[in-house]
Amino acid sequence: MRGQMSGGDSTHYALPGVDQLAPDLKRIIDEALFGTIWRRPGLNLQQRCIATISALMTQGELNLLRRHIVRALNVGLTPNQVVEIFIQSTFYIGVPAVESALRLTKDIYEELGIEYAPAVEYDTNRHPDELLALGQEIHRRHMGDSLTTYEDETPEGQLERIVDEYNWGGIYSRSMLDDKERAIISLAALTSMGVYDAQMRRRIRGALGVGLTSTEVMEIFIHLSMYGGYMNTRTAMRIARSVFNELEIE
Repeated sequence: MRGQMSGGDSTHYALPGVDQLAPDLKRIIDEALFGTIWRRPGLNLQQRCIATISALMTQGELNLLRRHIVRALNVGLTPNQVVEIFIQSTFYIGVPAVESALRLTKDIYEELGIEYAPAVEYDTNRHPDELLALGQEIHRRHMGDSLTTYEDETPEGQLERIVDEYNWGGIYSRSMLDDKERAIISLAALTSMGVYDAQMRRRIRGALGVGLTSTEVMEIFIHLSMYGGYMNTRTAMRIARSVFNELEIE
C-alpha cells in the first residue's frame, strides 16, 4: 500500500524518529494502518486520501500533510481537488491554518513541476441575497433540517448569515468536489476536532442524505482511528450508530 501511494518515492517508507527509537511501533503502524485499515473495502483510495488530508489539516500536522498531498496526487486526485479540500476547510479551522497548507501545497507543486491553473468560480457580481439563497439551498441538501432566520439582528444570527452566504453559498457550490467528498471532509474535520454535539449528528444525517452509505460513514471513522485517535473515532461511531437506529438503517 505504501508503494502504491508513494509513486516510487522511498522516503514514504521512512518514519523519522519512529524508525530509530521505536522500530516495533513502525511495524505496528505498517500492519495496522497501511496493511489493514488502508486496504479495507469500505472507501476507495481517493476518498481515504480526502479524509486523511482533512484530518491532518485540522490538527496542523504539516510535515505528514506533505506526504499525503503527494499520495493523493499519485492515486488520482487532481491538483485542483487537493486545493479544494483546503478551501472547504476554511470555516472549520480558520484562515491562518489554510494559508499555511496552501503555501506548503504551492511548494510541492513547484517541486513536482505541476502546472497549476486555479479554478476561479466565485461570482463577484452575485447579489448577497442571491448568494444567501444559494447557500440555504445547499445547506438544506447537506444538513436537511433547520436554517437560521435573520429577522433578529443578534450576533449569532449575523454570523450564521455569513456562514450561509460564504461557506455554503460561496464554497460548497464549487465544482471541484462532489457532495459525498465534501461530506467526508466535514466528518473527518469534526472527528479530529472532537466535536460530538448535535452538529455531528446533523452531519451524519446529512452525509447519508447526499449519498454516503452507513457502511461508508462508519469506514470514515475507522480510517481516522490512527490519525485522530481511537477515542474520538469510537465516540463518533457511537453517535453514528444512534443516528442509524433513529433512521432504521442497518
